[in-house]
Amino acid sequence: MRLGLKLLLVGFLMLLLCIPLGYLRFLVEERQVRGDEVAAEIARASAGEQHIVGPLLLVEAEKTTEHKRVVTRDGHMGEEIEQQRETVHYLVAPDTLDIANTLRSESRGRSLFQVLLFHDAMRLSGQIRHRLPASDGGTLRPVRAWLVLGLGDNRGVRTLDLGVNGRAIAAEPGSRVGWLSEGLHVPLALSELDRPIDFDWKLDLVGTGWLGWLPVAGETTVSAGGDWPHPGFDGQHLPQAPQVGDAGFEATWAVSRLSSRVPAALAQCSPLSGNCPGIEGAGFGLRLVEPVDRYLMTERAMKYALLFLVLVFGAVFLVEALAARPVHFVQYGLTGLALAMFYLLLLSLSEHVGFGPAYATAAAACAVLVAYYLTGVLGGLRRGLAFGAGLGGLYGVLYLLLKSEDYALLVGSALLFVLLAIVMALTRRVDWARLGGGDAPLFGSRAAPEPPPVPDPAR
Repeated sequence: MRLGLKLLLVGFLMLLLCIPLGYLRFLVEERQVRGDEVAAEIARASAGEQHIVGPLLLVEAEKTTEHKRVVTRDGHMGEEIEQQRETVHYLVAPDTLDIANTLRSESRGRSLFQVLLFHDAMRLSGQIRHRLPASDGGTLRPVRAWLVLGLGDNRGVRTLDLGVNGRAIAAEPGSRVGWLSEGLHVPLALSELDRPIDFDWKLDLVGTGWLGWLPVAGETTVSAGGDWPHPGFDGQHLPQAPQVGDAGFEATWAVSRLSSRVPAALAQCSPLSGNCPGIEGAGFGLRLVEPVDRYLMTERAMKYALLFLVLVFGAVFLVEALAARPVHFVQYGLTGLALAMFYLLLLSLSEHVGFGPAYATAAAACAVLVAYYLTGVLGGLRRGLAFGAGLGGLYGVLYLLLKSEDYALLVGSALLFVLLAIVMALTRRVDWARLGGGDAPLFGSRAAPEPPPVPDPAR
């Protein structure tokens, strides 16, 4: 078969093999969606993300505004003072806030899917001083007051131990703040506003996914530690020198009013409004991250599927050309299907035994299968074993690429360069123009030596 036609057929076959690979990619996405649905179901049955806002001092006050107007009585003009009263609400942020968190992780599953929950023993302590907000000429007289705490999901509250100025106090559900849909509030006597309000609150909180805090105080300090060795820190502020090890993690945040816009934004937010634009995206927090997401890792591995086809088909084609061992179009196709089967085995096994063991099992099975098959196709045990070992090495390099994402580009480019150099070294003397022309020599283009002259019998 002509070289050009064979290359076209092999290329067409690789395009055909992209169809089952595409279906496998859809299967991975489907399993990812199902995993997200299970996570949402478990969150609905227990508690979702937790966003801690506060404590804040909420005050309901009567605002009295005096207006002068000119009136005429008995033919005489005079002034009359009219008082207008309205009810207003305002928030007062803490001067200091310290939040200490001790997290314990728990894995809950349904069928083949697992979801991480956290149990947080949280302690919030600090001090609030009541200050009247800036007024436009009216007089404010506090009528009622509460300490409020915003949460992400009230269902996650297990136990409460709340103290204000050294005495225990009970909490009520609801934050009483329009832009805090979940939370709790603690009523305060008006006499508490005349002195600093010291609070010391302890909560046992359960949640899934995210645990975050909003730096509402003039000086906010947050510390968090837990038994999960793979935390993910995110948000407007990152922890200071976090310590992460196999036994867990420790992290600390310190945010002042000079580095946060939240205290100033709270002074402008109406407690009755449905949103507070100035605080959007100003929080920080952490997630308990699964270090090896089997679906994400499988999806990343499938990005290299076409490269594997090119490398293996190219190696088979070189052996076919250099050893003059013809390989049928169907044999290329079966080899490609064996390579595609690796990803199906990886996906199905990883749901039962984890990604690492599943990868090793699928890679070993496919390498052995390809080695056994090519032993007969290429006509020799040595060639089959060489292909099996080479494919096993490629799977090993791919695993390193998946585990070392930071060096994936460097390792991948170095590997491709080495493979290209090997191909160029092996084929540097191949006469591609005459390859496949029947009796033409494969290497070089030197003319065959002339036969010796035949002696003349008459002489």
